[in-house]
Amino acid sequence: MILEPSSPELGHILSTLKSDNYIWSPYGLCSVGRSDSYYLKYNTQHDAPYWRGPVWININFLAIRALDHYSKVEGPHQKISKQLYTELRRNVVQNMYREFTKTGFIWEQYNCQTGKGQSVHPFTGWSSLVVLIMGEQY
Repeated sequence: MILEPSSPELGHILSTLKSDNYIWSPYGLCSVGRSDSYYLKYNTQHDAPYWRGPVWININFLAIRALDHYSKVEGPHQKISKQLYTELRRNVVQNMYREFTKTGFIWEQYNCQTGKGQSVHPFTGWSSLVVLIMGEQY
């Protein structure tokens, strides 16, 4: 991990992670914060906001992995790291499972506002990281 477990910067990141206008959602972390001027904005008239808002499993995997690490090392942020880890892991797994049972597909990305699978399907590229998340293999 990049930050020391006692880092004040880590505390700031963890405290803002779950902020309502930031990247937290009931479905996973959004790729762009809802308060950002680029959130869900088209790149051009015909180029949808592909990376500007949806929940991407590769980004969530890295965040879950980091939260797992910080939840296991002594430091002032251990407890909040564990709480965020548990909730984010549950949000991602439950949403992907719900969408899979509803549609029969693993999706490339998930809508940050509804959790609905979107873009390419079936997609077992980085979305297959959910298996490692479920098995807690980081």
